[in-house]
Amino acid sequence: MSRFAWLGPLLMLAAVALIFILIGATRRSALLIAFIIVFSASMIYGIVRALRRRIELPPEPAPKTRGMLLEWAAPVYDFYCPWIGLGRGFRKLTLRYAGVRAGEHILDVGCGTGVLTRIAAEAVGPDGSVVGIDPGPKMIGIARKNAALENSRAVFRLAAIEDLPFEDNRFDCVLSSFMMHHLPPDLKVKGLAEVLRVLKPGGRLLVVDIDKPANPLWWLLFWPLLLWSFTRDQVSGRLRDDFLRAGFPGVERAGGRFGLLSFWKAYKGK
Repeated sequence: MSRFAWLGPLLMLAAVALIFILIGATRRSALLIAFIIVFSASMIYGIVRALRRRIELPPEPAPKTRGMLLEWAAPVYDFYCPWIGLGRGFRKLTLRYAGVRAGEHILDVGCGTGVLTRIAAEAVGPDGSVVGIDPGPKMIGIARKNAALENSRAVFRLAAIEDLPFEDNRFDCVLSSFMMHHLPPDLKVKGLAEVLRVLKPGGRLLVVDIDKPANPLWWLLFWPLLLWSFTRDQVSGRLRDDFLRAGFPGVERAGGRFGLLSFWKAYKGK
């Protein structure tokens, strides 16, 4: 039945619109009113349901970090991400930019609730491995629970990017999805240097994050990011410099999305 769950909101939308048409509203007005009602009801339902979820926290101690945690958002993270365009389709696009292949060993830094990590585990198959790390106990608790429910091979650990608990030259690819803007400038460089250390020779890093807005209209919403030290360099278009300061021999912008996000790809020298 779960594969037909997407029909629920559509049926609700049709039913509410029909009610307003029957009481005299035009079709366009009825659809607009129905959309507002169904969207608002769905958001409230999702948030309430998420907040009622019991989160089993990891037994191991949380790492210390000066990065920004999103523990407050952990219960609703999986619900609201698809609403802002960061659903499974976007995660699969991220893996395509990263060039993830079967049999590879992957690290996902700042994995959150582990959606990208679990999809990556599907992509590498039984001969590969995927580890997701995050400094937030609630995020890792939900990630582990979801992995168990999906019977995923993804493994999740409490750790911060600036102090990765892995040996040198371990991973073929490292993923970073919307994590860099959670770090102060010095931790960005330190974290990228740690990523470089754990990558195999010739290994690659794929970062997707906020970049300099390509559309002037975005500045109407995001100009405050210039005032915050964590994001100032990124919205000024200087994230590329952090890769070079961390020791990567080069970095390329592999693509973009929404005129606000960029996919950056960097390789470790052979």
